[in-house]
Amino acid sequence: MQNLIIWEAFDYILLFILALLPLFYKLSFWLYTIQLKEYRFDRFKEYIFTKQGKSALFNIFFILELFLLVYYLMIWWIYFSENVYNIAFWWIWYNIMFYYLVILNIFVIWKIFRKRILKPKFTGRLILLLSLFIILGGFELYYFIKLNLFNYVYIYILSVFLLMPVIIFFYNFISLPLVNYKKNKQINSAIKKSKNPLSGEIKQIKIWITWSYWKSSVKEFLSSILEQNWETLKTPENKNTEMSVSALVLNKLNNKFKYFVAEMWAYKIWEISLLWKIVNHKYWFLTAIWNQHIWLFWSQENIAKWKFEIYESVVKNNWILYVNWESPHLASPLRERDNMKNIILYWIKSENILDAQSEIINTENWKTKFSFSYKNIKSEFEINLIWEHNVVNITWIIACCIDLWLKIEDIKRYLKNLKTPDSSKTIIESWNNILIDDTYNLSEAGLKSWLDLFKNYSSEYKKRLVLDDILELWKQSENIHKNIWKKIAEEKIVDQILFCWFNYKKNFIEWLLEWWFNKKNIILNLNEISEKSVILFEWRNAKKYLNKYLKENK
Repeated sequence: MQNLIIWEAFDYILLFILALLPLFYKLSFWLYTIQLKEYRFDRFKEYIFTKQGKSALFNIFFILELFLLVYYLMIWWIYFSENVYNIAFWWIWYNIMFYYLVILNIFVIWKIFRKRILKPKFTGRLILLLSLFIILGGFELYYFIKLNLFNYVYIYILSVFLLMPVIIFFYNFISLPLVNYKKNKQINSAIKKSKNPLSGEIKQIKIWITWSYWKSSVKEFLSSILEQNWETLKTPENKNTEMSVSALVLNKLNNKFKYFVAEMWAYKIWEISLLWKIVNHKYWFLTAIWNQHIWLFWSQENIAKWKFEIYESVVKNNWILYVNWESPHLASPLRERDNMKNIILYWIKSENILDAQSEIINTENWKTKFSFSYKNIKSEFEINLIWEHNVVNITWIIACCIDLWLKIEDIKRYLKNLKTPDSSKTIIESWNNILIDDTYNLSEAGLKSWLDLFKNYSSEYKKRLVLDDILELWKQSENIHKNIWKKIAEEKIVDQILFCWFNYKKNFIEWLLEWWFNKKNIILNLNEISEKSVILFEWRNAKKYLNKYLKENK
């Protein structure tokens, strides 16, 4: 009997060892996903309602693990209620779990071999969560052994597998007091430094850029103009949260900089006030409103309404707010204001209500010439960029430069040197092909602009599209994607399409076929391309296809 107990203990330990690799695989995946959603349950909730999220949660392994968990719960209920123990049944239960874990290990090793493991970035918060996972997991294992709970090993392992996202969010919840303490301490220090630094009042001219899209592009445009003659600090890449901005203020901001250009995003109404306190801006820009992140705000009207939380501060402090007049959802919150002082409306149409406006004269040879008017100043400008939305964004940039007392002649010279930001849209020539890298941004307007560009290329170029899908569109997601594919199919813009994600892949194909798109032109890879091509890569998951293509075609 004693030998039997020893062998049982050995077998249970073997199960724990076999569970380690799948455990760390699941832990790595869910930590990566939750980190990508900034540890926010509201953003994670939107994710799990997508096909991608549902597939991650409710896949074949989830079904098997849930079935096994229910099975073992029933078995152990019978075992304890009737005090029945049968060695034959024990071996059946054990073997089922043993071979399931073996299969899981093979699957994970296959993922590792194919380099398909998603790994989170090591940050202070991630290290804290991992520490909690190890410490609390160690206590659980200690009491598991001390109280001789080996009979629950099947239920324990399966429960951890199934509840991994819940466990991570639970650890995230219990770590919030420490996280919020450190977070508030850093933010308050940044606010204090921004308003009253030890070395004397910081004299930077601070510029704040926000809204649904084009934030990063216009930040790069404006910064590249200002830094031609003055030291300019800007937020790196798309790091636009209160923590990343406050860290930048504390670690980089000093009196050698004349300008500080910050891109910021807020997911809740109170966060907007917090962000402007961190940097204490004078100039504010609302670039463009769209359906992205509508899941968090429920409607475009709410996005516009909540973004105008800054309005009172602008008027009270005599700051300046530049507002893109494109969205019809802006009209109501603006017209509700009795005082339009310091509100600068801009767009590319001639409307009496607009303060700054441009009109495209012509576009040729990758250059755009347009007229501009603001504060009784009328002039013409030329940029080495095309597309309407670039002119829209540069309209408020010119207005801002005028308010910063830059001379028109200097602005013209700076604009002629303006280039597409490396972190944003870039055009790469590779052999006979032209590669368009738009993996940094994705919006309906931006995608349609690039698709319209396809029409400017001669028929000797094949037009190919590598596309990720747009997330955080809530109930409007299907209609927005459907409108995009209708444009592609009916206007015969694209010759071949490669889908690099799967939330709406099945729907995409059905829509394209419905609108007479040839199924043979829905491709799986770029290896077979031999004709002269223009290839557009859209959004994050298209980046790996671009990198692979460049690597294989050096």
